[in-house]
Amino acid sequence: MAWKQAPFTPTEEQARIEQAAARRVIVEANAGVGKTTVLCLRALRMIQQGGVDPRRILMLSFTRAGCEAIRRTLRRHGAPASVCEGLRIGTFDEFCAARLRKMEGLTVPAFERPEEVREAVLAAIATAREQAKAGGQEDDFQLGGTGHLIVEQLLKDFERIKGTMVLKRQDEDFRLTPESAEDTGFPYPTLAIFSAYEAERLGGGADRNEARYRYPGDATYDMACALTAADPSFGLENHPLRMGPVQAVFVDEFHDMNWAMATVLRAILAQYPDVPFTGVGDVDQVIHAESGADAYFLRTGFRIEFGKAERMTLTHAQRFGPGIAEMLGGFARKAYPSHPNRAGRIETRRIETALELALHVRDVRDRRMAESPKTPLHEIAVLLRHPSAALDLEYELANRGVDYETAGFSSYTSRPEVLFVRLLLAAAVNCQDAFTPEAFEAAKLATWEFIGGALPLPDGGDDPETRAKILRAPVSAFQQFMLEDLLARTPRTAGAERIRTAMTIASTNRVPDAIAALEALQMGRLAEQVLVRREAIRDAADSVRALERIVIRENFLDITEMLGAIRVQEERRQGDWTARQRIVLSTIEQAKGLEFEHVIVPGMNRDEFDGLDEDERHRFYVAVSRAKQVVELIHDGDRPSRLLQGVLGQTSPGA
Repeated sequence: MAWKQAPFTPTEEQARIEQAAARRVIVEANAGVGKTTVLCLRALRMIQQGGVDPRRILMLSFTRAGCEAIRRTLRRHGAPASVCEGLRIGTFDEFCAARLRKMEGLTVPAFERPEEVREAVLAAIATAREQAKAGGQEDDFQLGGTGHLIVEQLLKDFERIKGTMVLKRQDEDFRLTPESAEDTGFPYPTLAIFSAYEAERLGGGADRNEARYRYPGDATYDMACALTAADPSFGLENHPLRMGPVQAVFVDEFHDMNWAMATVLRAILAQYPDVPFTGVGDVDQVIHAESGADAYFLRTGFRIEFGKAERMTLTHAQRFGPGIAEMLGGFARKAYPSHPNRAGRIETRRIETALELALHVRDVRDRRMAESPKTPLHEIAVLLRHPSAALDLEYELANRGVDYETAGFSSYTSRPEVLFVRLLLAAAVNCQDAFTPEAFEAAKLATWEFIGGALPLPDGGDDPETRAKILRAPVSAFQQFMLEDLLARTPRTAGAERIRTAMTIASTNRVPDAIAALEALQMGRLAEQVLVRREAIRDAADSVRALERIVIRENFLDITEMLGAIRVQEERRQGDWTARQRIVLSTIEQAKGLEFEHVIVPGMNRDEFDGLDEDERHRFYVAVSRAKQVVELIHDGDRPSRLLQGVLGQTSPGA
């Protein structure tokens, strides 16, 4: 098959990889060097010069964004529609879902959003709690409430449990207990809930492969479990990965490889041992906390798990110039050449407060709009290590007319701990319009979770319709009656007492008393009752401390005015945004695979973003390497992160 390719001059490295004669190639690449480009060039060369049928080429990536990047790169290099449409491009999960569909002979419902599996997760929490109680492990299952607030957190944990296959890789005699859970790296309650959830999802037992539905990551995990089962449900003739002639396999984003995906890839290569394989990834972008990615597969594990391959390197930066490449090379201790005329610079900047940072971001936005009016504002990104660090920044940005979109976390007005605190303050000062209708429903549920308990029946028992009645309750009924019923009946009496104390303090409607009330809550202790992960508990406490800083800084007339100001911002975010350009506020993990012209990384402080483990260093590397032109590293001056020390030799004039 032949066609006229778009003009393109590959670098020496890209040309060497494109033309490599080795049957299996693994490319160790830097960030921003055109990893997807070289993968596509190699595939197109096979099609044009090797006579390979594009319909027989499998191209896998970790994310849908990665798959779209492959398609976009192919089109950019002139590949005709017949090639782009013929190539079997998909995520590991999409590929596994299709193969499972063929093996199982049925279509299993696929759910994409947490809301679609919320009830199943809540049911698993209840089941796990009862099982822990029956097994005498109730004291080790310290999780109050229904679990409504941690559904999304648990789903992320489930994704990592499945990605690492941590339970499947234990000894045959492994039994889940609080003691054995310590060896897995996951809290006992999380693993207990996961086991109950999987037993229900798989139709009666976690060892069966009869899925009732699948959530993202489940198809890959189910396939990996089927492939490693002691008594597989298939033979050589009906193997789920026997899919007709395959002439080449490509894997992009190899740094996201986890044990579940590796199990599937190993089985594919075993089924097609003579097929050419090319994988490309960056070991410094491996973040284990995300889906269980493991650097092992790019390092010594590749040969052990997949066999011998020619190792090649791709180091020449295409995204940015020496100003960024040289720093990243020194930080990661690897070669990082770049074009001397390409843009790119790193600045450190001392900024003490969220207000100063918001004003700086606004200035960056205004300069970009003046200098490059056609450049979309989403080319400006603020990349955050901790989402809780964005709360007072979000408030200040919105207060100064800087529209933003969040990625990887919810906006501050809709975080459970903020909804809870807002509702308590509104009840204390009898403010009836502190929320939009949509936000009030979420605030009632968040408040119920942090308090616990149930509404009373006439005979004094617990009302099984508590949740439904809370959702139906209007503002006045909930704030004046239901709130007190929950406080009176919760088994968490110490927390209820602190909540009552806080509301009494805030009832004066005086701003100084709002600060005292928030301190009296001791949000971290309340969060410990309903959240599992230490980081989530810390983030909840940090959010409330950030709210305190806003109260101190803004000089509101009273608490009612403060609640009204937050509602105004809430209404703006819930309004129609289609006509408004926005900058990006994102977690670093969510920004992987993306690029921006101007990147700002706040919180570069000791004990906040400090590079104490490999994941932290990799997050820093990912954040800096997202930039095409400018990276600004923000610290507060008194306690700069150790990630900055020895890495940057100069500071900006404003530092």
